[in-house]
Amino acid sequence: MKLNEIMITNQGTGMHDALEATEKLGADCGLGKKEILHLRLLAEELFGMAQSIAGNLEGEYWVVQEGTKYEIHLESEVELTKEMHKRFIDVSTQGENAAAKGFMGKLRNMIAVAMLPKEDGASMLSMGLMSMGSPTGMRVENMDYMWSMNQYRTAVDQNRSADAKAEEAWDELEKSIVASIADEVKVHIVGSSVEITIIKTF
Repeated sequence: MKLNEIMITNQGTGMHDALEATEKLGADCGLGKKEILHLRLLAEELFGMAQSIAGNLEGEYWVVQEGTKYEIHLESEVELTKEMHKRFIDVSTQGENAAAKGFMGKLRNMIAVAMLPKEDGASMLSMGLMSMGSPTGMRVENMDYMWSMNQYRTAVDQNRSADAKAEEAWDELEKSIVASIADEVKVHIVGSSVEITIIKTF
């Protein structure tokens, strides 16, 4: 079963309808109240991150259900304004951003930095620990970039004993609603197109 695409913006347009449709899908598929709540929480966290991105963002939201597996998708074209461009170059140059709080904040900044052209200093190193979740790395020629939360979680766990930042990142994962509930989060970037997929199996 698939929830038809719903257009959302980071100004909030479409989000209420998307959340209601997500809950209805869960109910129609026989999920209990707790499972439906978890599905809604994951969508809310995804929308919260989208709303934290400066500028105008429009995207398509949909959910795919296969058996007990649910995939929440958000795909959008992200155009960096001059102000956003400068801010994310600063993030890239500094290697980390004090304003990025928690796992979802760092995920948002990682996406933005990954989209910067090579000449602006975007690199895997500039993403700090978040680059640990990149199973394929970044191919700058076409800006094709993949990231996996599970790859990131494994790498962070392996470095906790030797790296204070890795320990801090692990603590952020433990406190994150998305990281605690979701089975996987994937980010796929091609050019200015970003698709975020949150996977949950009940």
